[in-house]
Amino acid sequence: MTVITISRQFGSGGEIIAQMVAQKLDFLLVNKKMISEKLLQYGISEPVFTLFDEKNIKIPENEHDENFETNYLQYLEALHEFFYDLAIRENLVILGRGGQILFKDFPPAFHVKIIAPLKKRLQRVQKLYNLDEAAAARLISEQDRDREEYLRHVFGYEWFDLDLYHLVINTGMVGIEEAAALIVEALQLQKSADVVSIKDVEEQLIRENILNHQVLDARGTSPAFAHSSEEKFAKMLDFYQIKWLYEPKTFPLEWDSEGNITEAFSPDFYLPEQDFYVELTTQKQKLAWKKNKKVRRLKELYPHINIKIIYGRDYRGLLQKYGIE
Repeated sequence: MTVITISRQFGSGGEIIAQMVAQKLDFLLVNKKMISEKLLQYGISEPVFTLFDEKNIKIPENEHDENFETNYLQYLEALHEFFYDLAIRENLVILGRGGQILFKDFPPAFHVKIIAPLKKRLQRVQKLYNLDEAAAARLISEQDRDREEYLRHVFGYEWFDLDLYHLVINTGMVGIEEAAALIVEALQLQKSADVVSIKDVEEQLIRENILNHQVLDARGTSPAFAHSSEEKFAKMLDFYQIKWLYEPKTFPLEWDSEGNITEAFSPDFYLPEQDFYVELTTQKQKLAWKKNKKVRRLKELYPHINIKIIYGRDYRGLLQKYGIE
């Protein structure tokens, strides 16, 4: 499952951006409202959630405050368990709550931080909460301080540690809708880069292994191949640890009136663990009529034999995939 975490300065528009991203990607949005409702199932009441949510609560050392400390630790444990349980089943957009730390080493995670100049944030908060400038400034300061200290106290990380994020967006420079679109596009680019990187590394390892090792059949011997294409195919079988034998058996196909064999067929490879024969041809399928005829005859005379022809196009596709041809 994919997890997008969005950390935000208060008043930067992070909440609405998270909603837009979740809607665009059809991901589940994990915000304050949802967490408050779901944590009831983990034994955390709404008053306890409201008291501790994204706030730095220094656990008192006074022994009379043991209940307070217990509630705080239970809240953190329940919150983190809830996140992990959900991430196993759903694609998520997680708003705040230290998601960038909880999923720091989670490969399918993408971490975003939303920031904005104070002037822009003041304008948004004044409009959203119907506050004057002084009250808006106090609210911004309190919220940012709580979130910063929460991250430092609970996780031991600094809120503005840029190493925690894949993408930082300043909504003083781009609009809210543009920010949401940027996150979606960046996520897709990250996924594409990961796929290409893994594929390139895997194919390079396969290529090097195939080209550089000596082929050995199931008996531990290195046969003399009639054609280089057969040796290349044997190397691919070796890489995938498929045991093989080269032309281990000859099947009579035609006899004269005195019972002498006039035509026979030795398939190129036998795979003993699969009980399966393979015949290679570098010709196009429509030109390989002689081999097709032999295989049909073999199946008529020996119906218990499993055999398949790998034609030129399919064979060359394998070689090109691993850069052998």
